[in-house]
Amino acid sequence: MSKEPHLPKIEDEEWIKTFLHHNKYRLEKTKKKIDNYYSYRSKYPEVLRNRDPQGKDIIQAREAFTICLSDKWTKEGERIVFMRPSQDTSIFDIKDNLKLLFMITDLYYLERDRHQHSLTIVDCSELSYTHFLKSLPWLKTGMEIFFTAYSDRLKAYHVINAGPGIDRVLNGFKSFLPKKIAERFFVHPSTKDLVRMVDENVVPCDLGGKGPRLAEYDDYTAKLLEKHRDWYLTQDDVASNEDMRRKAHKMDEVEQMTGSFRKIEVD
Repeated sequence: MSKEPHLPKIEDEEWIKTFLHHNKYRLEKTKKKIDNYYSYRSKYPEVLRNRDPQGKDIIQAREAFTICLSDKWTKEGERIVFMRPSQDTSIFDIKDNLKLLFMITDLYYLERDRHQHSLTIVDCSELSYTHFLKSLPWLKTGMEIFFTAYSDRLKAYHVINAGPGIDRVLNGFKSFLPKKIAERFFVHPSTKDLVRMVDENVVPCDLGGKGPRLAEYDDYTAKLLEKHRDWYLTQDDVASNEDMRRKAHKMDEVEQMTGSFRKIEVD
C-alpha cells in the first residue's frame, strides 16, 4: 500500500490486521476495499465525514433508529448488530443513520474485534412505510459503501416483528442485495423462531432472548463511540488524494492497484 501515492499512510498495524481478518486474509480484496474506504470519504462526505459521537446529528440518529452491538460474542464466535427504528419518523434521516452505522462498523477495527462472523437482528415492530420511503434515495449508496469499502463476515440478517405487509416489502428488498447476502436474509414469524438460530444468551431479553435489554447494548455502544471520539474527529482529512492516483490503463484503476502490504504475520 505504501506504493500507492494517493492513499494516506496507515501506521496502525493492528488496524490493518483486523481489516485483513474481516476479508478472510485475502490481500487483493483487502487492498481494493482500503482504496475505497479512503476514496469514499471524498465521494460521500455526507455519511463519511463530520462524524462526532457528540454531534446533534448522531444523537438524533440514535434516537430515531437504534443501532448497537452486543457486548460479547455468541458461542459460535459471532458479534451481533441490533437495529430498531423508533415510531417517530419525523426525526429519521437515512444519511445520519448510515453515518452512525459506518461509525459503529469502524469500532470493529478500532477495538481489534476479530470475530468469526457478524449477525444483524432488526426489530421491525415500529418500522413503517415512511422509513422505506426516506431510505430509498440512499439505499444503493449505503450498500455500495458497506459491501465495497467496509469489511465484515456477515453470516445472516434476521428480521423480527414485521407487521402485516411489511414482511412482503422486506422480502422484496432482498432483490436489491447481492445473491450471497440475499440467501442469508431471514424474516422470522416469531422471536421463538429467531432463538432457534441465534444464541439466546446474547439476544436481548426484550427481543425474546436471555441477554441484557437492548438499551444496555445501546449504552455499551455509545460508550465505545465516545472512547474513540478523538479518532473520528481527526479522520475527515485522512482520505485519498485523487490528484496523486496513478493512472491505470485498460482496466479500472482500482483493479490495477499494484504494490503490496508490508509483510504482516498473522496468528
